[in-house]
Amino acid sequence: MKDKDTCLRALRDIRSRSGVEAADEQLIAALHLMNEHGADMNTALDQSTRAANDHGIDAWFYDEREQTLYVYQSKLTESKQLALNGLSDLARARAWLEDVLVRGQVASLPTANHCLYNLYMLLGRVAGQIKKIQFHLISPLGRSLLEDAPAYLDFESDLVRSALNSHLTQNNGGRLGFQAVEYNLERSLPTRFKKYAIPRIPASRVELRHNAHLGLAYVTLRSLVELYRQRGEVLFDKNVRLSLMGTREARQRLYNPMVQTLEDITAGRLSPSIFPFYHIGVTLAAATSESDANDVLNLEAPSIINGCQTIVIANDFLQKLEKDNKSAAVELFDQVRVIAKVVVGTTNDELKEITNANNRQNPIENWQLFSNEPIQIEIEACLKECGVFYERQKGKFDAVMKRPDVARSYTNTNGTYIRIMDLAQVVAHCRKRLQWAAKPSDVFLNNENHNAIFDYALPGYPRDMIYGINLLKALKRGLAKYLELPAHVEDAASAVFKKPIVRAHVFGLGMMHFYQSDNRSWTRQEFTGYLCKIANPRLVDETQTFYQKVVTRIKQWYREESKGLTAEVSSRNLSKFFDALAVELGVDDVQGPLPFGPRAHKWD
Repeated sequence: MKDKDTCLRALRDIRSRSGVEAADEQLIAALHLMNEHGADMNTALDQSTRAANDHGIDAWFYDEREQTLYVYQSKLTESKQLALNGLSDLARARAWLEDVLVRGQVASLPTANHCLYNLYMLLGRVAGQIKKIQFHLISPLGRSLLEDAPAYLDFESDLVRSALNSHLTQNNGGRLGFQAVEYNLERSLPTRFKKYAIPRIPASRVELRHNAHLGLAYVTLRSLVELYRQRGEVLFDKNVRLSLMGTREARQRLYNPMVQTLEDITAGRLSPSIFPFYHIGVTLAAATSESDANDVLNLEAPSIINGCQTIVIANDFLQKLEKDNKSAAVELFDQVRVIAKVVVGTTNDELKEITNANNRQNPIENWQLFSNEPIQIEIEACLKECGVFYERQKGKFDAVMKRPDVARSYTNTNGTYIRIMDLAQVVAHCRKRLQWAAKPSDVFLNNENHNAIFDYALPGYPRDMIYGINLLKALKRGLAKYLELPAHVEDAASAVFKKPIVRAHVFGLGMMHFYQSDNRSWTRQEFTGYLCKIANPRLVDETQTFYQKVVTRIKQWYREESKGLTAEVSSRNLSKFFDALAVELGVDDVQGPLPFGPRAHKWD
C-alpha cells in the first residue's frame, strides 16, 4: 500500500512538468499510464480524462502487440469503502463499451471528453482485433486489501455474465479481466513519443478570386528596410497606427526585445535564422504581385498593413550599424529573414477589414510571459488544494469556472481569484522588497526579479498567500477610509499617502503587525480559510486601530523630513523611520513569525 502523501508529492511533480489542470485522482491516472505502460506525457494526457461525462473511464491504454485494452478507474483515497465505490464507475465503463463494441452505437459522439473521444476513435479502428479488455481499479490500496470485499466479488461475477464478455469470447476469441492495483509511481521512460499528423497545404498561395490572392513568402528584413527608405512614411498610410513607441511600456514590450535580438544576431551570439522564430512577421498589401525567374517579388503600390514597428526599429538599428561602419554586423543583418503575408488585388473595403484584423492583437503584459513557469503551476496547484483559484493565465477564471466539474474544486474562492500581480505585491511587502511592492510590475521585468519573489519555497505556504491577499485588500481600503476622517481631509495627509513608496512601507508594516500580534490572532484564524471578493468590513474596521497608531506620526515626520513636501525623502531615511516604528509596534524581524519561510505560522 502507498500512502496518499506519497501520491500527492508525485502529482506536484507532474503538474510542474506538464502544467495540466485536473483533479488529483484523474491526473494520477495519467501518471500511472506513463509508468505502467511507458506512455509519453502527451499520450498519457490524451488518454486520461480531465472533464465530466467520462462514463466511468478515467484513463485507458491499448497494447497493440498484446491486443489488450486497459480501462482504468482511479480512486485517490486510503479508505477501502471509497475505493470500492470505483466499481460502480467501472460498471458504467463496461456498459459504454458494450454500446460501442456489441451494439455498435452510442447515444452521442463523445466530443465533450477528449479521453473518451480518443478511445471511441481507436475502437472504430481496432474493434475486431481486441483479444482482451482488462478493467483496473487503481488506488493507493493493493489487491489484497480489496479482493475479499463482497462488492469486489460481485463485480467479477457481473463481468463474467456481461454481454461484453460474451462478445469477446465468441467473436474475437478473447476475454475480460479485472484487477485492483496500486498506483505505479516508479518513474519510467516512454517507449516512444507521440506524433500528431496535420495535413500540410503544399501551395503557399490562397486564391480569393481572379487577380486577388494571399501569398506567403520569406523576405529579408533588409528588403523591407529598403522599401521603407524608398517610400518613406507613405508605406504605412494604410495601417491603422504608425507607432506604438510613445510609452515606456511599449518600449519595454516591443522595442527593447527586438533591439536585443538584433544586437545578439549582429554580434554573432545568435543565428540570423532565429528571427522568424521570435517574430510573427509582417503583412503587405499590393495592387499586383509577380515573381520573376530569380523568385523576386515585384509588387505594385506596396503598403505595410501590419509590421510598421518591425521595419522602423530595424531601419534605426541598421542606420547605427552603417554610421559606425560595422560591415561584419551589416552582413549578418542582411541574413535576417521575415515571414511575410502579401495581400494582392483586394478592394478598399476588404483591405480596411484586413488591416483592422491584422492589428487587433492584445498586448502581452510582462507578467503573462511568466504564467507557464513551473513555480506558477505549483502555486496554482497548492491554492487549488485550499479551494482558492489562482489566475496565472489571463482570462482563465472566466473561461473555466463556467464548468461545474471545475467550479466544485474551488469552494473557498467566493467568485474571485488571486492575480499573479497581487500575489507578487503581497510577497514583496512581506519580504521588504518595498520598491517592488510599490510597483509590482517590476517583478516581471526579468527572470532575476521574478525568481527573487516567486522562489521554490512559496508553494509551501498557500495559507500565507490567502491571508496576505485578504489582509492587503483590507489595509488598502482601511487607509482610504481612515484618510476620509475630518482630521485628515483638510491637511497634507492625502498628499503624503498618495506616494507609492510611502504606501508600500505602510502596508508592509501593517501586514507584519497583523501577522505577528497576539491581539490579531482571530484574523489569522478566520481569513486564511477563504478568499474575500472585496475587503472584508470587519477586517477593515480592525485596521482602523492600527492606523490610529501610525498615520499621524507618519504624516508629521514626512512633512518635516520633506520640508513641507518640497523635497524628496531618501529611501534610507524612510526605511530607518519605519524600522523604528515597527519596533514600537512590537514587530520582531529577528525572531518573530514571518510569512513565506521557516518562521511562518503552522496553519491547521
